[in-house]
Amino acid sequence: MNELQFGSEWHDDNDVMDVTPHCPKCRSASIETRNLARRFGGAIGAIAGTTSGVALALTGAEIGLLAGPVGAMFGAAAGVVIDGIIGGATGCAAGSRLGAAIDQNILHNHHCRSCGYTFSDKPS
Repeated sequence: MNELQFGSEWHDDNDVMDVTPHCPKCRSASIETRNLARRFGGAIGAIAGTTSGVALALTGAEIGLLAGPVGAMFGAAAGVVIDGIIGGATGCAAGSRLGAAIDQNILHNHHCRSCGYTFSDKPS
């Protein structure tokens, strides 16, 4: 019978694709990713999420007044901290995702350190 032989013709360890971006202007590999919209979106999302989380917690504290002033005080303190943290993290993640999409599709997200040229992944 014929036996299958798997030799080096199928896989060569020396053939590794270079995925490092190069500057289209000067061909330098000294490229930095700017991620401006991702950082801005994350910051705005964190602020908006924290604000909405605190506002919801304070609304919950007003409802907690029905249980008495002590319940409202402890409920408000715990709610502000927990809802603020959760709201901030959620807002930051959503803003960061939106910013990443803007960076990738709209802005020139790469900056060449050699010549100062900015460019995107997609060909123009």
